[in-house]
Amino acid sequence: MKIVGIAFVVGAFLMTILTIMIIPQISFAHISKTFGNTTIEAGWISEPPLVGDLNSIVLQVSSGASGEQTPVANALANLTVSVKSGTITKVLDFQPSPTTDGGYEGTVLPTRVGPYSLVLQGDVKGQKVDSEFKIEDVESKSIFSFPDSSIDTTNTNNINQQVQDGISKLSNDIQKSRDDLNNSQNEILGIQQSVDRLKADSGISYLILLTTLGISIAGIVMAGYLYSLLRDRKPTRLDNV
Repeated sequence: MKIVGIAFVVGAFLMTILTIMIIPQISFAHISKTFGNTTIEAGWISEPPLVGDLNSIVLQVSSGASGEQTPVANALANLTVSVKSGTITKVLDFQPSPTTDGGYEGTVLPTRVGPYSLVLQGDVKGQKVDSEFKIEDVESKSIFSFPDSSIDTTNTNNINQQVQDGISKLSNDIQKSRDDLNNSQNEILGIQQSVDRLKADSGISYLILLTTLGISIAGIVMAGYLYSLLRDRKPTRLDNV
């Protein structure tokens, strides 16, 4: 009997030590506050919360005396709940938990490392609530990352080479476009010069044509005039010889 009693005392002592060790962790992760006969507990669903990972904040609302509390349905009907980081706040849309009565979940994607809190303002079934809950800090993924991506220079070098190749190709394409544009401008200038020469040649040819036509007409007139003179001239002795 003495051995059983000693074992019982040692077991109770160990259970007390474990409880003392566990309670601070739970109270840190999920904060609980009481307003009149209403108790609200707040915290992250996935802990520790990591920056850049989709997460949810959970509220558990119950009412009644300690040890006799019951879940409160539709508890957030008149309660505004905002998540706060530094001086920035955002109102969250909470939905009833699919697994826990009196539980409500609000989805959030934390984008900054550091402390977060939950601000509650309004009332729960007529009980006024105006308080701020300090929830667990958001951690960087680097505390779990392996290996550290910052020391992976191979991928960085490949990216730098791809960027340099892209810039070089873009520069070559721009230079080629400039050369094509210059060639097009030169071709257009050559066509314009050819048109101008053609106009000039056409003007000269037209002038020559008019001059030739004028000379021909003058020749015809002179020939007609001489013919009329010869026809009207009287015969002379020389003509009869």
